[in-house]
Amino acid sequence: METQPTVSAIIASKDRFDMVSSLINDLRRQDYPQDKLEILVIDDGSTPAYQFPDVQVTLIRHEKAQGAQKSRNEGIKTAQGTIAFMLDDDIELLNNDFISRAIDLLHQHQDVAAVFGRHIAVKHGPEEYTWEQLITRPTLYSGELIQYHAPAGPIDWGNQVFLVKRHLLLEIGGYDGIFGLNGGHSFREESDLHARLRRQGYTLWYLTDIAYKHHIVETGGHGPAIGKRLYWIAHNHIIFIKRHLRLWPLRAIGFLYDIARYNWFQGRFRYILNMLHGYCAGWRNALRDHGTGQNHWLEQQ
Repeated sequence: METQPTVSAIIASKDRFDMVSSLINDLRRQDYPQDKLEILVIDDGSTPAYQFPDVQVTLIRHEKAQGAQKSRNEGIKTAQGTIAFMLDDDIELLNNDFISRAIDLLHQHQDVAAVFGRHIAVKHGPEEYTWEQLITRPTLYSGELIQYHAPAGPIDWGNQVFLVKRHLLLEIGGYDGIFGLNGGHSFREESDLHARLRRQGYTLWYLTDIAYKHHIVETGGHGPAIGKRLYWIAHNHIIFIKRHLRLWPLRAIGFLYDIARYNWFQGRFRYILNMLHGYCAGWRNALRDHGTGQNHWLEQQ
């Protein structure tokens, strides 16, 4: 890797122009050389279309929304940088040395494919609150990814914001469309990508002294309505555990307990049929899943 590799910040976005503009300002405040920083925004069918005064921002426009995965993969293929900085459109970078610290780590550990920072979630609405979303690990009975405190160092599962060697994303086929089938909610797609990197023998690394805020808002973005979102959460989790966890049929059965518990505690019984529908569809697609780039039936969707 060159001493200061070119970093391509890739932002797939829909109907969140102000948030993306704020994120671009965060990137411009980074202490990493700006001539080594490419900013690429994929406007996935926003109304109105995005326009940035910063002429150095590369803008790709979709007249019709294609979904988060396709937009991210287009950004990965279009980018020119050695390192891809994968970002959502609702992110705020809290450290001006976020990029440079991650690049230093990649220099020190040649086997590391991707670097992650701390994830701080901010829920906006009538009652705004903030909490830290920790590193995750799968439960024994259902494979659900639960949070735990992890020290800086190698991890198994990362979060949605990370710097990664771009050629490795191209080698493994990028984000897999099976997790965003028919424009569905792309739950678990990052965990699947991270697992595929580890299967190639690479390491994921967690840095605790760089952080970002994830601003959870109900407007804009690629997220569907709550009922449809719960459908895809159940669907995608079944695909995920089938691909990456042992004894997946038993864990899929155990996941029914998580579905019931979620609906009980959240008081969302009117949505339980959505989750059960997604659960059954997840079983069907898990059984005919041949892996990233090998599901020809996806091309018919």
